[in-house]
Amino acid sequence: MPRRHRNWLQRLLGEPQPTDGLAASDAFAEIGPYYDALMSTVPYGSWVDYVEALLLRFDHKPQTVLDLACGTGKVGAELARRGYPRVFGLDLSEGMVRVARRTNRLRAAVQDARALGLRADALDLVVSLYDSLNYLVEPAGLLACFRGVFAGLKPGGLFIFDLNTIRALALDLFTQDNLRSSAPLVYSWRSEWDAEARLCTVRMWFQWRKDGEQQEFAEVHRQRGYADEEVRSMLRDAGLRVLAVYDAYCFDALHDRSTRAFYVARREP
Repeated sequence: MPRRHRNWLQRLLGEPQPTDGLAASDAFAEIGPYYDALMSTVPYGSWVDYVEALLLRFDHKPQTVLDLACGTGKVGAELARRGYPRVFGLDLSEGMVRVARRTNRLRAAVQDARALGLRADALDLVVSLYDSLNYLVEPAGLLACFRGVFAGLKPGGLFIFDLNTIRALALDLFTQDNLRSSAPLVYSWRSEWDAEARLCTVRMWFQWRKDGEQQEFAEVHRQRGYADEEVRSMLRDAGLRVLAVYDAYCFDALHDRSTRAFYVARREP
């Protein structure tokens, strides 16, 4: 990483904030080195197309961008490739951050989204995609994240993120496998939905098989479903103005059959 970018990343991060006893969970501890193989068919470019369509819709031209919960850095790297001058990533998973730095050349650091401690007024845009914030399974944790984003945004800065809806988590969409595939990474997932707690627990089994190497590992992932008004209320409590909530990848309003919601919020000037 060039020194000027490393120094800027250090300046972006202030003192991490306390999490007040909220439990941290690195659900991606094992999958990091294999995650890009798992996501090989995901249209990252189309995701960034949609983010850029939102930026155009709200007449926002960011210079400094944070990819929050960046994973292996695919979204951040695509934004950098498209010419945004300063793009950085943060993620709780050390393994994912290593891949983001080494493979996808994203300037990234390990940081808990609930304890960001960003320097004040440092960012023009924060993005967080692919239901990353559903992993904040305690409402207090999601609110802490929103407050951290508010602190780091410049006045007029935007926060764009998506969430799986309650409907999506309840539909058992995470129960899936590719056991008949010839892909190097095969998997089998089984999900359980707790309607009262609004928690989806996904028990994941993986096997990596390539170049004579074979490895099995398992992970347990948990996501919380948040009601739209609950999210809007937390954004307001954090000081952010909700500009729009869309059904994913279009400009239709969120509706009761939506499985993914996109939020656009702004720190007011």
